Amino acid sequence: MEIQSSYVSYLFAIGLGQTAILFTALLKSRQQKSKSRIFFLMILVIMAIEIFYGLLYQTQGIFQTPHLLRINTPIVLLVAPTIYLTILYIFDSNRPWTIKQYWHFAPFLLAIGYFAPLYFSSASTKIGYLEVMFNETHPDSFIFGAIRRIQQGVYLIAAGYILWKNKTSLPAFRKVNFFRAVFAIFCLFSFMWLLDIYRYFFAFDLYTGMVNTILMSSMLLYFTFKIVSDQPLFDSDRTPEKYNSSGLDSEREVQIANDINSILKRKKLYLDPDLKLSKVSTELSIPTAYLSQSINNQLNKGFSELINEWRVNEAKHLLEDSKNHKLKLSYVGTQAGFKSTSRFNASFKKNTGFTPSQYRKKFR
Repeated sequence: MEIQSSYVSYLFAIGLGQTAILFTALLKSRQQKSKSRIFFLMILVIMAIEIFYGLLYQTQGIFQTPHLLRINTPIVLLVAPTIYLTILYIFDSNRPWTIKQYWHFAPFLLAIGYFAPLYFSSASTKIGYLEVMFNETHPDSFIFGAIRRIQQGVYLIAAGYILWKNKTSLPAFRKVNFFRAVFAIFCLFSFMWLLDIYRYFFAFDLYTGMVNTILMSSMLLYFTFKIVSDQPLFDSDRTPEKYNSSGLDSEREVQIANDINSILKRKKLYLDPDLKLSKVSTELSIPTAYLSQSINNQLNKGFSELINEWRVNEAKHLLEDSKNHKLKLSYVGTQAGFKSTSRFNASFKKNTGFTPSQYRKKFR
C-alpha cells in the first residue's frame, strides 16, 4: 500500500516533536528528580510512542515497516499505572518503592509474551495481519481493547480516589505548575477512556482511534507553548511556599509550626501508623490548610516527611538502648510508628544515612 499523508499526519509529527522538547525540559529542570517526575517522564515517552504509531497507521506507513507491528500494544498497558503512580508519589513522596509495586507492570509483560510469536514471524505474515486490522477487526484488537479499557478504568478511578482523599490540599497544589500538568494529563486520559468505551461498543475501528492521538498531540502542543512562553511547567511537585490568599502571615505560621512540633512531642502522635493531618488539626483546633501551609513554609517539608522524621528519631532512641539490641528491626519500626518495614528502612536511611542494622551496630 502507498503511504498517505494529511493534515492530521502533520499534527501527529508535530506532537512527536513536542514530546522530545518536553522530555528535555523536564530532564533539565532544576528540581530534584523525584519518583513522580520519573513516572511523568514515562508518560511522555508512552505518549510519544502512541503518537508515532498513530502517524504510522494514519499514513499506512506501517505496511512499509511491518516489523513494528503491535510493539506499542504492551506499552499502552503502562500508561494507566504510570499516571496512577505519578499522582501517588506527588502526594506521598516518601513512600518507598517495594517489590510489590512491580505488579503494576505485569500486564505489560504478559502482553509481550502473548505477542512474542507475532514479533518473530515473517514480514508477509505481519502484512496479512495488518490487512485484517485495516479491512476488518482483528480478534486481538477486541481482546486487548477490553483488557486495556478495564485496566485503565481501574487505575484512573484509583488515581481519582487519591485526588479526592487529598482534596483539602488541592487548592494549594493547583498553584503548582508541575501538578497542573499532571492533572491535565489525568483529565485527558480520563476523557479518552470514556471515548474508548464508546468506541468499543459502538464504533470499533482503526480510524476512530486516531481521535486519541489527535488529543495527545494537541495537549503536548499546549505544554510546549507554555514552555516557549517562559511559563515554567515543571517548577515543583511540592506545595507552594507562599499562600497569598490564605490570610496567614509568617509570624502565625511559625507559631503553628511550633505548636505542631510541641503536640507531636507531648502526645507522641507519630506513633500512630495511621496518623493523618486531620487528627493533628483536631488536636490543635487549627484548619488542615493552615497546618499544611505552616509545615511547608516554615519547616520546608511535607506532613508525611515531618512525621517520618519524628518516627526515625524514636527508632534511633530504641536502637541506641542496649536493652533493645535483641529486638527485631521490624518490631523497632512498628514501635516507632512505621506501618511497614520497607518504609521504616527507607525513611531511616534517608534521614540518617545508615540502615537500621548499621546504626544499631554503632552502639554495641
